[in-house]
Amino acid sequence: MKHRKIRIAIGLAIAVLLIGGYGAYAILKPGPQVNAVKVSPGKIQSYVEERARTTLPTTRRLSMPYDGRIAPITIEPGTQVTAGQVVAQLITDDLKSELSIAEAEVARINAQLAVLGDNSLEQTALQEMQGWIETMGKVKLGSQAMISANQARAEFSNWWVEAEEKLKDQGAVAEEKYRRARTESAEAAVDLAVAQFDDQAIALIATIFELGPKYIHEYLNLKTLRAAALEQERAAAEARLAEAQRRLARAEIKAPIAGVILQRHVESERVLPADSLLLTLGDPSKLQISADLLTDDAGRVKVGDKVEIYGPVFGDLSLRGQVHRVDPEGFTKVSSLGVEQQRVRVIVRLDEGELARLAAAGLEIGIEFRAHVRIFTDQVSDALAVPRLALVRADHGNGDWALYRILDGRAQLTPVELGLGNPEQVQIRQGLKSGDLVLISPPEGLKSGDKVTAVKPAEEGIGVE
Repeated sequence: MKHRKIRIAIGLAIAVLLIGGYGAYAILKPGPQVNAVKVSPGKIQSYVEERARTTLPTTRRLSMPYDGRIAPITIEPGTQVTAGQVVAQLITDDLKSELSIAEAEVARINAQLAVLGDNSLEQTALQEMQGWIETMGKVKLGSQAMISANQARAEFSNWWVEAEEKLKDQGAVAEEKYRRARTESAEAAVDLAVAQFDDQAIALIATIFELGPKYIHEYLNLKTLRAAALEQERAAAEARLAEAQRRLARAEIKAPIAGVILQRHVESERVLPADSLLLTLGDPSKLQISADLLTDDAGRVKVGDKVEIYGPVFGDLSLRGQVHRVDPEGFTKVSSLGVEQQRVRVIVRLDEGELARLAAAGLEIGIEFRAHVRIFTDQVSDALAVPRLALVRADHGNGDWALYRILDGRAQLTPVELGLGNPEQVQIRQGLKSGDLVLISPPEGLKSGDKVTAVKPAEEGIGVE
């Protein structure tokens, strides 16, 4: 009986020890291991990240200036060219024939115009005609005087015949004298008729001479009209000549700028229509970066924002640049998942010397190479920032944010007000103070007040340690 009581006492003692030990273990047991950071003031930057590509502000596309046959294009893509260098050539045999024909036509018309422009013969004829007209005027005056003289003689002869006839009837004059008077009267009538005929002939000749200058002037007018018509023909012929010269000059296709041949679209000789693409030329020294941002992000981007450019094509380098232009109009782009997205093109210009850094590193970057950009839109220099993985939604379900601070080994859910942020970190405006220990990636089921054990600090970042 005595031994039984001893065994019971020992059992009770062991039970008490077990219960007490379990309770002590429950009190002293560490919480689950969690990652945590201690926040401290530091700089935080908000930025937009997006895939991008290398581009040029302008590329020059050299094409056929007109229908024709292009000679083989031997210049290789990647070749450096200078402004004005011949990079392609049209076959010009037909063009040279057209030019020769046009030159001959212009020469022919110029020769005809030179002949029509020489009026020396006509001017000489006009002067001679004027002299003859003046002479005929004088002859006309002489003819009129001769008629007047013969008229007076005829009148006198008629009077003398009448007088002699009366005397003959009276027997005072012999028959012979009367007949002589009649003969002289007849001769005077004939002389008057001859003088009148000569005057009419002289008048006709004078009229003919007076028509001469009119005919010459009309001929000169015809020459002027013919010359005017030839001037029109010459203008058309000179236009054809100029066109032939232009076509021949444009048969040599020259580089409009110094740069590099980016693409050769035609290689062998062939007949091509006008505007057929031959070569694409660009200036790699003007290399820029193009990124298509979502419109939600583009609204925060402005000209002058600093940009970091990186990616596998740049190796370990990250280049610096600035936003040069944000296009005013967006466009729809289908993502790789088939989702329509509204995007805006943003152009980034590299800072001076960045291309030289690439060259010094032995990197040759071409056009349409893939890259990534990080466009910094804002920053705060003395912000309290935490990793985004530390944020959870507050318990009251109104969409506010909270995080777990670790106080005396326990997770304490703390509402916070967010500020500036980026995909990795976010500024905490209210709810934290410098030195607070913040839990990262809270485990599922964690409640405010639960015990936790911070086992390792987070990696270094902005505003945390």
